[in-house]
Amino acid sequence: MSLASVHPAELHSNHSSLTTLSHSLDDITEADWNLQVHSDHVLTIEELRLQMTSCFTCGVSWSDSHVSLDCSECGGYALERPCPECDGVCGAVWKRDLSMSHASSKARWEGKCSKQQKPKGNLTNSVSQELSLKLEKLSANS
Repeated sequence: MSLASVHPAELHSNHSSLTTLSHSLDDITEADWNLQVHSDHVLTIEELRLQMTSCFTCGVSWSDSHVSLDCSECGGYALERPCPECDGVCGAVWKRDLSMSHASSKARWEGKCSKQQKPKGNLTNSVSQELSLKLEKLSANS
């Protein structure tokens, strides 16, 4: 670590200022050492797994089946949920995509609907068509 600073000429002219500078350097060195002591903690696999299976937004533990109903990262479910495409009618259970849920701060799920054999593209296409129609109606009313 390098430390550089600029001081007015009068700082170097008297002995007490140099003593103050010396003490402040000792304080910085001691503070830096204290930071290193506290930052040496390395997570164990179990601690990392616990952290990854907890909500980064509200802090609840999904591995303990805890959720926050008003948190978008939780999305109302812990690590598993009924199929979101048919509201669980098909009986399929979807698993939380931990990486994507944490990265986007929104609940993301992996799974396949057993009832619907339509590719997701058709669902997305129909939604975009519906949105386009609504936007056309909205712009016509403006």
